[in-house]
Amino acid sequence: MGWATLSAAANRVAFDRLGSVSVTAGAASGRGFLAQNSELALGSEVVFIDYLLTVETVTFGELTYGDAVTVDGTSYKVEHQPLRFDDGTFCRVPLVLAPVTANRITTLSGLNLTTLDGRYLVTL
Repeated sequence: MGWATLSAAANRVAFDRLGSVSVTAGAASGRGFLAQNSELALGSEVVFIDYLLTVETVTFGELTYGDAVTVDGTSYKVEHQPLRFDDGTFCRVPLVLAPVTANRITTLSGLNLTTLDGRYLVTL
């Protein structure tokens, strides 16, 4: 077993045991850590980020601005290109909540049902 294989296996075990959440972006899926209200140093500036996702670079390093990402069942959009850190094995992806769309359904009895993230709200 080579060093790269051993390192990848250790990363998977660490993600599974340290409370990671599921992450999906297009065809890529894996695990990551989501932090809220984070700050990020970009050169000489400090940028405040609502959501910061830490994931493996090999899986999610190619994300770009505006890409859709689902983290633990919630939809987000990529706010900045992923930033590699340490030895480049992991990257941090700044995220914003994706806009939510509501769908309205009128039933035969005249009630309006509005779905919002899969939940129904009855409106008269």
